[in-house]
Amino acid sequence: MRIQFKQVAMTLVLSSSLLISGLPALADGGDVTATTANAAEVHLISDNLQVTVEGVYNEKTASGVRLGAVIRVNNTSSQTLRIPDYELRVKTTDGIVYSLRASSSNARGVQPDSEVELTYLKVVNRQTEVNLSNLSLVDVNYDVYPKQETTLLTTPLDGAVWNGNHGEFKDASLMKKWGEIFTIPTLESPLQYKTVDITKSNSNDGVVYVVKLLVSNPSDQTETVPTLELDGKSKTKVYIGKQVEADSVKLDAGESKYVHFAIRADMDTVLDSVNVLTSESFTQSDATGNVKTSAFHIGKLNVGLPSTKTAVGSYTYGTPIAFEKWNEVINQDLDVALAELHIADNQDQGSKLAFAKFTLTNKGFSEIPVPAFQTMLSSPTGFDYTGSRQSDVPKSIAPGTSTVVSYAFVLPVAETSDTFTMKVQNVINGEASGEATPTFKSTIASYQVTAQGQDDRHKISLFPYTVNIKDYYLAQITSPGQTIAINYTYKLQIFMDLIRDPQVLVDNNFSKLKFELVDPSGSILGSKTFPFTGTDRLVNGKQTLTFSNLTTDQIQSNVIVRVYEALNTPSGEVDRLIAELK
Repeated sequence: MRIQFKQVAMTLVLSSSLLISGLPALADGGDVTATTANAAEVHLISDNLQVTVEGVYNEKTASGVRLGAVIRVNNTSSQTLRIPDYELRVKTTDGIVYSLRASSSNARGVQPDSEVELTYLKVVNRQTEVNLSNLSLVDVNYDVYPKQETTLLTTPLDGAVWNGNHGEFKDASLMKKWGEIFTIPTLESPLQYKTVDITKSNSNDGVVYVVKLLVSNPSDQTETVPTLELDGKSKTKVYIGKQVEADSVKLDAGESKYVHFAIRADMDTVLDSVNVLTSESFTQSDATGNVKTSAFHIGKLNVGLPSTKTAVGSYTYGTPIAFEKWNEVINQDLDVALAELHIADNQDQGSKLAFAKFTLTNKGFSEIPVPAFQTMLSSPTGFDYTGSRQSDVPKSIAPGTSTVVSYAFVLPVAETSDTFTMKVQNVINGEASGEATPTFKSTIASYQVTAQGQDDRHKISLFPYTVNIKDYYLAQITSPGQTIAINYTYKLQIFMDLIRDPQVLVDNNFSKLKFELVDPSGSILGSKTFPFTGTDRLVNGKQTLTFSNLTTDQIQSNVIVRVYEALNTPSGEVDRLIAELK
C-alpha cells in the first residue's frame, strides 16, 4: 500500500528544565500528546522546549530503504537549554522499529528564544518497501543495567510521510494553482512565494524548463530563502529541478526577488505540475574522522502548471514595454519599445525571416549600459522561434538618446500566422561546472503582436530610417580584360530619400542594405552590401553602385535587383528581402 503524503506540523512539548547544567527529570513512561497545526498557529506555554516534526521521509532505492526525519526544536525560555542525545525512532505498520541516526552537525543546545533544526537518517538494507505508522522520541539511560527507556513522545504519522519520487499529495490545501501565493508548510519562515513564469527550451541533452518564483519577505527582518528543490511531474515520471542561482538568496525586510529553478527532462516531455520540496542535509563521520554528507528531500506542496493558452495583452508598436517589476535586466530609466516586426519570404533559402527592432531610450541623467536581453516568438500553434541578436551593439546609451537593437527569427515556410506572442527574456547564469557555466532563459515581458505588412519600395521602414527608392537604372558595361577574357560590369544608378529619426543614434553595428543581381533563371550574378554609416555609406539623392567581377560570361537581359536588409548575428549574416527592382 502506498502511503499518501499529507503535510501537517506536529508540535510536541518537552520539559524546559533541559539546562546546560544537567539533564531533566522526566515523567516515567509519560507520553506527550502531539498537536497537529501549522507552524504559525502553534501556541505553547513559555519556558518549554517545543518540538515540531517538519517532515518524515521514506524511499525505496537500489541500495535499500532510506528513512529520514527533520524536527525543529524551539526554546521559549530565557536560558540556554541543552538538547540531550535522545533517540528518534520510527515504527512500521508491521511492528518493526528503526532508530534513526542523528546528523553529526546537529546542534547540542538551543539559545534563549530561538530554534534549531535536527536531522536524522538511516539506510535499511532490505529489498521491500516499508510503511511507517508512528514516530517516537526516546530517552535511553545506559548507566544502569538493564538500560532504561523513557518514551518522551509518540505521534502517529497518519500518512505524513514523503515517499520520494513516489510521493503524492492528497490534501487539497497542498495543491496550489499557478500564480497562487503560498508559504512553505511547517517551516518557521515568513517568506511568501508565487509562481510567475515557466520557460521551455531545447538542448542537445533534452528539454529544460525554467520555473520562476517571486519570493517576498513581509517581515521586518532579513530572511534567507531555504534550500528548496522544484521537481517537474509528467504523467509517468518525476524530473529533478535545481535552483539556478548559485549563491543563497537573502531578502531584506519588505523586499521581493525572483528565484529560478531549472528542470531538465527528456525530449518531448510535457510537465503537468511541479512539486516544491525542502532539501535536507545529513552528515556522518566515519572511524577515521572523514565526514560524508548526503541529502534527502521532503515534499511540501504541488503547483499545477498554467494553461498553454494563457492570454497576453496586445501590443502597440512604439509604446514602452511593461516589464516585470523585480526584473534585474531593464534599468528603471530605460524605455524599451518594439519599433518593427517584419516577416519576409526568403524562398531561395527555403524559409521565412522575421526581423524585430527594439528601441532603447535613456530617460535618465547618466549613461545606461545596453541590456543583453533575448527574445522569442511563439506562434498560435505552439511553435517557438528564438531570436538571434545582432552580433555587436553599442555598449551604452547616452542620456536623452535612443539606440536600436535588432533580432532575426528563422521561420519555416509552413508558418502562415502573422500574429505571435513576443517574449522578452533575460539570461541567468547557473552554477559553474568545470569550465562551463550553464545559462538559462526566463521571460520578463510577454505580449501579442501582429507583424507589419510588406512595404513598397517608396516607403521601406528600416527603423530609424524610412527609405524611398524613387527611381533606378541598371546599366551593363563590357570592357576588355588583361587577357582575352572580357570583363562584365553592372552599374546601378539609384535615387533614394533617407529619413532618420534624429533622436535615435546609429553606428556601424546597424543593419545594412544588400543589393543582389539575379538573372531570369534565378542565378545570382553578384551582390554588394552598403552601410548607413561610415565609408561608402548610402546617402540621399543619386548614387551609383558598381558590381564587378561577376559570375557570368555574357551580358544578361531582364536582370532583377533584389534589395535585402542584412544583419550580422553570431550564427552568420541573415537577409530579409525588402524590395525587388525589375
